[in-house]
Amino acid sequence: MKMVKLYISVIIAMLVIGCGSMPHTYYYRIDYAPEGVENPEPGYPVTVGIQQFTTDVLYESDKIVFRDSPYEAQFYHYRRWIAPPKKIVTEKVVDQFEVSGLFRKVVKIPSTTKVDYILRGNIEAFEEWDDGQNWFGVVTIDFTLENHVSKDILWRKVISKNNQVEKKEPIEVVKAISNSLNEVIKSSIAQIRSDMNLSKSLSN
Repeated sequence: MKMVKLYISVIIAMLVIGCGSMPHTYYYRIDYAPEGVENPEPGYPVTVGIQQFTTDVLYESDKIVFRDSPYEAQFYHYRRWIAPPKKIVTEKVVDQFEVSGLFRKVVKIPSTTKVDYILRGNIEAFEEWDDGQNWFGVVTIDFTLENHVSKDILWRKVISKNNQVEKKEPIEVVKAISNSLNEVIKSSIAQIRSDMNLSKSLSN
């Protein structure tokens, strides 16, 4: 009986020690304020619904992805996003399109508001890319703007940005990815605004 108690005590002690040595999990968010455009050109008189973005399977979870090869992916198991990238990116797209003045109104789908056009996107990269001695925060998104009624595609573009990581630390990786996302979304707004064919389509 004493031996049984001893074994139980040893097992409990090992569990306590093991729990105490578990690495702490850190959670990260994309944090930058959306910037409005000074003296913007008049926006298109339409309401645009932004659908939750989709993502390649590699970025479905909240784990931060890092790679140094197109054929292999690795994860920071104790460094995670506060939500899966598709939710983080969609929120930022909505925020930045709202303040851009590009459209009369921007809503997130599903919504009770009637929309004229729908903006969709697929996240093709949202990661740390290691290239020799240099690390980069890479974001690539395939954007599509379509007519909600006719389903005609008015504009489509794959936009990719990368920012070098200043220090090889997880928080600096997050900052680089954050900067890349900001640039990708701002670029999408600028390119839609400058597309003359789209202008004609929206005015009809």
